[in-house]
Formats: sequence, structure tokens, C-alpha cells
Amino acid sequence: MKTQSILPKFLQPKVINSLARVGGNNDGGYVIDKKNISNSDALVGLGMSDDWSFEEDFNSINSVPTYIYDETVSLKKFLKKCFKYIIRFNKPKIFFHWFKTSYNYIKFFQGNKFHCKKLVGIDLPPDYISLTTILNKLKVEKFSHIYLKIDIEGWEYRLLDDLIVNSEIIEGLVIEFHDLDLHLDKIEKFIKKFPLQLVHVHCNNYSPLNVNNTPIAIECTFTCEKTSGQLVTNLPNTQDMPNNPFIKEYTIDFSDKVLSF
Repeated sequence: MKTQSILPKFLQPKVINSLARVGGNNDGGYVIDKKNISNSDALVGLGMSDDWSFEEDFNSINSVPTYIYDETVSLKKFLKKCFKYIIRFNKPKIFFHWFKTSYNYIKFFQGNKFHCKKLVGIDLPPDYISLTTILNKLKVEKFSHIYLKIDIEGWEYRLLDDLIVNSEIIEGLVIEFHDLDLHLDKIEKFIKKFPLQLVHVHCNNYSPLNVNNTPIAIECTFTCEKTSGQLVTNLPNTQDMPNNPFIKEYTIDFSDKVLSF
């Protein structure tokens, strides 16, 4: 069963026939333009936690230098949790989760795959770095078709101007907007100025709807590819999955009369 949500018209995506799901089932996977994958020469992921299935899946299609930024996690922290539960025989699933996470971390982050332990939003060494600084470093290394995945729990609003300024080297973008109903004006201004096309929207059902049925968190996909110009009318699509598989997925109705708190 599904629950109806309401989004403003400016968030209604345009039709493109090359969408594909990348990443794990439920939370951590995203529907993006698969043409962007083959055309990218680098992948930058902002926000990781204990799930980098998107970056793994992306690289299984096109192996490119990959930089994931997240200061909140590390192999040391994963191993610490693993050892914590190794002696708790009544919680084997938790132990095996952290054991598998630690193993996958070691397996993935080698060669040209990097975990950068910094938070992205502002230039404040040593713990913080701006998106423009990250992209400028990649420009120096001659990368010019960069795919971006952004899920940084509210800090994404600090990056919107950087995304616009650096749009000429962005091949595609999937970004999660948090506290959506409090920032609709910022998002609308961003979409108007950002030259890439909005081609997919999905509601994150880990977050509730507000009293006006506006979702609190949504995932938005942008591409540099041309679209048909037609608007998508039915969401979620067949490739979408609920972030939380144990509660209802949100359908979307686009309206000019969307109210925030």
C-alpha cells in the first residue's frame, strides 16, 4: 500500500528513458540516468555511513576513480563494533553485519577508491572541506565528467551555489534534500539556476509527511543529457524501492498549492 504526498510543480521531473537503479535495495540505492555512468570519469560520494553500495554498483558498470567523503565513520569504528558484538552470542546478526561491513570496506577502498575523512560544506581544515575545493582538485587532475552523490543530512544546502558554479564538469547528480518543507524556496532557486535536468524524484519514507502531506526528505536525480521535455506523472516508478521496507511507500502528486510548516 502507498501513501499520497504532495510536492510543488517545480519538483516535477522530466521524462528520460535511460533511468536505472544503482546501489542496494531500499535505503542506499538510487534511480539515476545510466548514460551518466558510462560517460563519467570520476565519482564523488558525499556521505557514506556503513553503506557504499551505490559506489560499488556504479563502479561495477564503469570503474572510475572514486572519492567518498565522510568523517563520521572509519574502518577502526567498524571493527570496534564488530569486536563489541563478537562476545554477545545472543546478537549474531549484529556481529555479522559489522564483520561484513569491515570486510567490504577493506575490499572496496583500495587502488583508486578513497575514503576521505572530512565533512563537506565549508573550508575549515583539517576536518571540513568545501565542494568547490574538492572539484578544483579534480579539475587539476584533468577530470571533467564527474558524477556526484550527496546525502549529508542537511549540509546539502551549503553546497547549492558550489553545484551551480561547477556545473560544467558535473555529468550527473543525485542529492537528498532534508527538511524539505523548510527549504522549498532554496531548492526552487537552485533548480532554476542549475543547468542539469531534473529527471527523477523519490520520497524517503524514513521521514514523515508534514501536516500538509509535504515529504520531509526527497531524493532528486539530475542529468546533463537531453530529455523529451515531457513531465513525469506517475511516481514512484517501477525501479523505485521504499527506503524503509516496513512502512508504506509515498506516491507523489504535483501541485501549485504546496504548503510548508
